[in-house]
Amino acid sequence: MTITFIAHSTPEPAFYGALAAILAELRALPLCHLPVSYDSKRFINARQYISPQGQQIASGLLWLERLTGRGAGAEFDMESLINRALREDIVVPLNQPLSCSCYQDMLQQIREKDISIESLQVVKNQDRYQLEDCESGKVRSNGWARDSFGRWVLGSVTQPVMRGGKHLHLAILGDASEHRDSYPATLAALGDAADALAMNIQVTYIPANLMGSQLESTLFDIDGIILPGLAVLGSESVHTSTASQLAVAKWALDNQMPVLGINGGMHMMVAALGQKVLGDEAIALPGPSTLGAVQSRLPLMDEPVRQGNYKVMFKSGSKLAKAMGREVQMRYNQRWRLSPHLLDKLSCEGLQVSGTDESGLSAESIELENHPFFVGVQGNPELQSRRERPHPLLMAFLQQVRQNNRERDVSHDSLTKSVRLKHPYFLMG
Repeated sequence: MTITFIAHSTPEPAFYGALAAILAELRALPLCHLPVSYDSKRFINARQYISPQGQQIASGLLWLERLTGRGAGAEFDMESLINRALREDIVVPLNQPLSCSCYQDMLQQIREKDISIESLQVVKNQDRYQLEDCESGKVRSNGWARDSFGRWVLGSVTQPVMRGGKHLHLAILGDASEHRDSYPATLAALGDAADALAMNIQVTYIPANLMGSQLESTLFDIDGIILPGLAVLGSESVHTSTASQLAVAKWALDNQMPVLGINGGMHMMVAALGQKVLGDEAIALPGPSTLGAVQSRLPLMDEPVRQGNYKVMFKSGSKLAKAMGREVQMRYNQRWRLSPHLLDKLSCEGLQVSGTDESGLSAESIELENHPFFVGVQGNPELQSRRERPHPLLMAFLQQVRQNNRERDVSHDSLTKSVRLKHPYFLMG
């Protein structure tokens, strides 16, 4: 039996396991991965990939599921890795060269079991990444590159997609490097949906410290917003990150802008609506809050965290039911739940709980009436998207962005920018 080690010596978590996953798929071999660590200050979302079975592991292992449909599974310790290799050939990604001193004990144990070792390393040649044999220096692949959505493609270009219509501008909260180099799932899933709909998409990244007139200027030309609910790189505190997400969500409310909230992003959307209706001081947010304020979110009741695939039931006639069906499996990485008390207070303003768990007691998605697309989900649909099978929620969002753009762009020969009309409800008083 043989272990093929593939070392990609790069600090970016999004690269970890990518070429190993590609080789494992080409050779029809299982991928087994060891524990890895990253600079948590530089890459705060380095371990945010959740497998279907609920393991929270390095974000780059997403690529295995995208390529094969199989989750990466749990991390292996040394003993279990060797036992697996005694039964079948396996591929193992590394984030340091195999010659590193930290691997010498492992290599000795493998040799003692008479397991063969193939050592490959990832080398960058211009914009392509190739596999090179560490002993012979022979290049083993033609090279893989990343497209504008961070997805891996053979060669330097993707298969052409015939795109029509104007370019649509989407805003995603977070730094560009965070979405490409640390947690690549959201951007890749957006690309999958855009390809399926033959849409031209340009992405604008909203850093955590962008506020006030700078934020409004950036959002002016935006056609749709995604609040991914990740920890935001560059935020000096929880308060800074929360304030940025709230400001973006309020912009979407004021301007009838399609917005999709994922996980914690949904919580910020509900909090933003709560502040609009009840007042800023009436809603308790992460960080300091006013005594007696309504909590916007609460800890889970029966368990500290929900991770993996869970069933969600959508209400008939809701946007989510139309997009995905009445019952679906969604991927979860949940520690907080929406406050039922706040949801009750906002129900008279048109906020609906459109999805629940099987018990019907836990709010898993929300929608706002009289808004083109103000939709939030507790799960992480981006983790279930693949190039050939984009997630229907991302497709429904982009379809509404395109429709909304057509309906609300008010053009005038003397103007160079579209006129954004605020919703009259929030202009009263």
